[in-house]
Amino acid sequence: MLACVVPIVGLGGCVDYLKHSDTVTFAAGDAQDWNKVVHTADPWPPYVTNTRIPGDGRRTATVIQRYSTGSGSAAPTADNSAGAGTPE
Repeated sequence: MLACVVPIVGLGGCVDYLKHSDTVTFAAGDAQDWNKVVHTADPWPPYVTNTRIPGDGRRTATVIQRYSTGSGSAAPTADNSAGAGTPE
């Protein structure tokens, strides 16, 4: 019995020693994985950084004014001219 207990107690101190690591962090040694992530191409297309979106300022101002005052209706278009689409 004593022959079994002594090696177990003696090796019990090694358990903590085996948990130690010689690296700075637990993630040390993952340089290849890190490099793959860092050099991954940007998933967004180049045109999404364009902030110069063309538009008509006068038309936009008119629409905003009409919306805020509640006057008028939708601007006439080919589909919405002369009462087209109104139920009879």
